[in-house]
Amino acid sequence: MEDAAGRSIWWSDTAVLNSSPERVLVARCRKPAIVDVQRIDGSLVKSNNAGDLTVVDRSYLRPGMVVASESDPGGQLGVVTAAATALDLVRLHGGDGAVTGVSPADLRRVVAISVGDYVVSSSTGWLGRVVEAGLDADVVFDDGGRCRVAEASRKLRAVVKEEDYVGRRYTETRLFPGQRVVSSASSWRTARWLHGSFWKPSYKQGTVAMVKRSGVLVYWIASSPHQEEPPAFHQNVDDLIFFCSPKVNSWRVSDRCFFRNNNNTPDDFSTSSSCGKHKNDCVMRKHHRNRKKAMMRKKRTSIESSRRLEVDRPMSVADTHTTVDVLWQDGTRQRGVPSATLSPYVPKNHHDFFPGQQIRRTVLVGDDAQSQSESPPPVAGVVRSLDCKDQTVRVSWLTVTGDNNNNIDDEEEETVSAYHLSRILDHDVFYGNIVIRLHAGTRSSTDNGDLSWVGRVVDLCDDGQVQVKWGDGTTTKVLPREVAVVKEQWVTEMLRQLGDWVYDDGSSDEAQHDTNQAHPIANTVVGNQTEGNNDQGQNNNTAATSIISRVSSAIIRLGSIVLEQGKRPFRVTGWTTVEASSNAGLAAASENIEPVSSAVANAQKIAESPHEEGEGKAQADGTTAGLEAFRFQQFDVVQSPPDHRYLDNVGQGTIIGGKTWTKGVQREWKILENDLPDTIYVRVFEDRMDLLRAVMVGACGTPYQDGLFFFDLQLPPSYPAAPPLVNYHSFGLRLNPNLYPSGTVCLSLLGTFGGQDIELWSPESSTILQVLVSIQGLVLTALPYYNEAGYASQVGTPMGHRNELPYSENTYLLSLQTMLHLLRRPPAGFEDFVRDQFRRRGRHVLRACEAYRKGCLIGTLDREANATKTSKARPCSTGFRLALDNIVPRLKVAFAEIGADMCERAV
Repeated sequence: MEDAAGRSIWWSDTAVLNSSPERVLVARCRKPAIVDVQRIDGSLVKSNNAGDLTVVDRSYLRPGMVVASESDPGGQLGVVTAAATALDLVRLHGGDGAVTGVSPADLRRVVAISVGDYVVSSSTGWLGRVVEAGLDADVVFDDGGRCRVAEASRKLRAVVKEEDYVGRRYTETRLFPGQRVVSSASSWRTARWLHGSFWKPSYKQGTVAMVKRSGVLVYWIASSPHQEEPPAFHQNVDDLIFFCSPKVNSWRVSDRCFFRNNNNTPDDFSTSSSCGKHKNDCVMRKHHRNRKKAMMRKKRTSIESSRRLEVDRPMSVADTHTTVDVLWQDGTRQRGVPSATLSPYVPKNHHDFFPGQQIRRTVLVGDDAQSQSESPPPVAGVVRSLDCKDQTVRVSWLTVTGDNNNNIDDEEEETVSAYHLSRILDHDVFYGNIVIRLHAGTRSSTDNGDLSWVGRVVDLCDDGQVQVKWGDGTTTKVLPREVAVVKEQWVTEMLRQLGDWVYDDGSSDEAQHDTNQAHPIANTVVGNQTEGNNDQGQNNNTAATSIISRVSSAIIRLGSIVLEQGKRPFRVTGWTTVEASSNAGLAAASENIEPVSSAVANAQKIAESPHEEGEGKAQADGTTAGLEAFRFQQFDVVQSPPDHRYLDNVGQGTIIGGKTWTKGVQREWKILENDLPDTIYVRVFEDRMDLLRAVMVGACGTPYQDGLFFFDLQLPPSYPAAPPLVNYHSFGLRLNPNLYPSGTVCLSLLGTFGGQDIELWSPESSTILQVLVSIQGLVLTALPYYNEAGYASQVGTPMGHRNELPYSENTYLLSLQTMLHLLRRPPAGFEDFVRDQFRRRGRHVLRACEAYRKGCLIGTLDREANATKTSKARPCSTGFRLALDNIVPRLKVAFAEIGADMCERAV
């Protein structure tokens, strides 16, 4: 989604409507070109055309955020190293008018602590995050009555229509002093009355006089040295020290605020002035004087009474001005860059390194057998720069001295392939990370106000050290191993980890002590980079999600039609040639199959390719002359293997399932025996009917070409009411967004990913065949980058063009590594099949490697691994060719050991 200037539109952007000079906040991106915006007063303006907006600022950019240039979205990435924001303020209901260029440090919000903020316990020295916060509000009525409403954010609502007003829940902009609110009669009756008569039926509307945090729930993360047990989860805000806010709580248009006053507490109910222009005692005298007048003049109208009410109304943020410093991947730095010229980016390419990061060489299969090298390579290095086009990295290797300090060896600087590098997870410190000092100096354990043990990373130094600004204001350099990174989590995730028990009895010390034994603290302090907290994700992928949904539905329905017809109208062949520019869609076995858009069909590259009559599977698989024919049945019933992933899940078979369950499994066996596509092989087990093992041959025209991919399945006792369990033999590699290193297969049909209707498992119609066909058709695709949730919206965009090729190159390299793993440790029952596959196809694998080394595009070779017309459309990267130079010798040795045909002539 783009604005009038061609810039991308993101949630929380500051923009201007072309029909008005007023600044607005992007509140929702609903349709491909429809945006809802929020005005300064908080009201919502719906259904604006994206072309009527111009993005002018992005105040949410923070240190550590990865960005791309709006002028070159497909180019190199940068990381924000520093950010500065100035705010323009306006008082909406009279008063002092506007103020410009205000620093956020001079302001405070309506409430001091917001949900998501990082806080430190002043009594125990623990760092935590606020996951829930109560809010009480004083409401004054027109006749002078005043009450205090507990849990006000839940009970009170603005007089304006709810759909016309948007408030930010975390920073509590929904309630603020001076706001007219309404509530139910029961809320007024149960409120605590501070002044005037008890509740009256005439009380319908009131004015918010003050708001205050009643208490917060804190998820404790880590402690300062010498501290052991975490404090109670329920905390008074007066016992907490604010440390920092997450990026979701940044200052934005329509936020309400006060100027800071160092002489009073922000949330003190006895104080009404925040601007520092009036003395507190003067304000209070005036407040009591006007209240007394109101009591004496009961005949005054409610409007006149409300005018005399002294309420310190907050100011509203009318505009934001943000500039940032950026460190680009090529090592250059830019300072004072206007935020609107940068676009936030969530990197999914694990090889997008940044200067200053510490990396190590990736261990390849066979490295442990090459110990004959005289001097092992350095184990760690510091990134100097990355060429995003060539996928090459300039690295300075580190040496560890006797005092355990890192030294940079300038003579060891080297340019290597990005695909053969990985981050050092134990030392993966990045800009903006919150870190805990692991070995602090000796200090008094009672000095809990000292914050010298917690800080934020401000720079990654050239010598491998990290510069940290600590909570006490000091800045020092430390080694990455001397700090632990605080893992950034969703607030909902932390609440889920706390569990419902935190609400049972917040005042019970005994209960608190018991729950501390199972407190989920250890999972929040890690040595690796924080995991995805994509608060800034675009909500403009509705159309792309719909397309993917249609693809999923078509493939799953296709499997159903196969079963209904009892024949083989659909055959997925691994040797089908599909050119990159082809518009071939998914093969339709019936006119009922919904056509799929050509863009996504290209990404799938699955085509119907019926074999000529009488053609056997040995010929279809490309058996070469001179090799003894090998016949491996596509479906067979054998004894269970000892290495099956679910072998130890006992009690899941026929005894628990019963006769009905057994008959259902036998029906599945019959379907698989009759209707398996040519590139899927399955083994079931007579002694464990609940287990299956399947292998898929990678299709031509994909990065998975000629590879083998194994899956273990288990049918639960509730099958077919519940989907099967599926585990992928990953060898610790992630060669697809849907295939995790743990073996998890992310697929709607399995209940491991969201979906709708036919995409989900149906006890009446879903089968194991549908699962296998869906994995091959929706997971092992030609462009796996777009398998990531929401990334289909990048098809045809500069960002998609930038990322799809590196992802496919890395996928192909991981597929080659998977081949080496399989030759070393073939799954039980498939040993001969694995060897035969690579005896016959080994020379084609090496031929493909040679074609790619000469610059052919990934996934554009034909069945015989020869170049096609589209192979030169976009050459492979230099880093990819360097990586192939490293792995091809290993492949040659492995193929030669199994007697692969003509491997010596393949390259």
